[in-house]
Amino acid sequence: MPFNNHKTVFIITGFLCICIGLFSFARYMGWLAQDSGLLAMIARTVYGPDVRREMARLKHVKEISPGIPPITALCYHEVTPDRENDCMNVKPEVFRRHIREFKEAGYVFIHVGDLLNHAAGLAPLPEKALLITFDDGYADNYNYAFPVLREEQVPGTFFVVSGTIGKDNRMTAGQLREMQANGMIIGSHTVNHENLTGMNAKDIDFELRTSKETLEKILGKPVCALAYPTGKVNETVLDKAKSYYDMAFVAVVRQETKQTMYTLQRYGVFNWNKHIESIFKNR
Repeated sequence: MPFNNHKTVFIITGFLCICIGLFSFARYMGWLAQDSGLLAMIARTVYGPDVRREMARLKHVKEISPGIPPITALCYHEVTPDRENDCMNVKPEVFRRHIREFKEAGYVFIHVGDLLNHAAGLAPLPEKALLITFDDGYADNYNYAFPVLREEQVPGTFFVVSGTIGKDNRMTAGQLREMQANGMIIGSHTVNHENLTGMNAKDIDFELRTSKETLEKILGKPVCALAYPTGKVNETVLDKAKSYYDMAFVAVVRQETKQTMYTLQRYGVFNWNKHIESIFKNR
C-alpha cells in the first residue's frame, strides 16, 4: 500500500513538472503573448507583461537607425467610456491598465522634451523609455486621459489640430494651457488635418507654420514636435517639417524602415488592445 501511494505521488509530481515545463517553453517561445485567455493571464501573473518582442525591435532600431533615440512610442486617439465599438477608442480603465502594465515591465515615461535633450547630448534616455502621445485633440483627452495621467504621474504629449480647438468634441485653449501647466506637452497636428502629401509646397507650409504659430500663441511656449495627419509624408513634407519643428512622428511601426528625427515611429493603440503585449503586434 505505501508503495502505491509513493507511485501516485511520483506520477502526479512528474505530470506537474511536465506541465510547468511546457508552460515555461510556451512562454519562452512567445506563444502566450496575447491579450486574453487563461494561459496568457497565468503567464502575465507569473512573469509580468511580456515585452521581449519590443526590446528585440529596439535593438534592431539601434542597428539600422544609429543616432535615433530607441524608444517605444504609442499613439492613442480617443479615451472615453462611450463609443464602445469605435476601433480608435480605448476605455479609460484600459488606458490606466496599459500604464500600470508598462510600469510593471520597468518602463520609464518620457515626453518629447526628453527626446530633444537626448538629441542635443544633454541627457541620456532610460533603457525602457516610453512616450505616450495622442492625436487630434479630442475633448475626451482632457476629460478622461488627462486625469489618469495626473493620477499615475505620467507625462503625455498631445498633437492638436489647431483649426478645431474649442469646436465640438475638441479641447479648448484653456484646457490645453491647464494640461501644459501640469506637465503635459502640446504638439502640432497641422491646421486642418488633411493629407499633406496631396498638397503643393505653399499649402504644406501654411498647415505646418500656421498650426505652430497658433499653438505657440495659445501656450506661450515653443512647439517643437509635429505628428503628420494620416501618417503620410514625402520629401516636400519632410523639408517643410524641418523648417519649423525639431522632430516629427508617423503613426505606424515598420521594423525594417530606417527612422530619422522626422519619421519617428509610433504604435497605434486600438480598442482590441486590452493588454500591452498585443500593442507590439500593431503595424
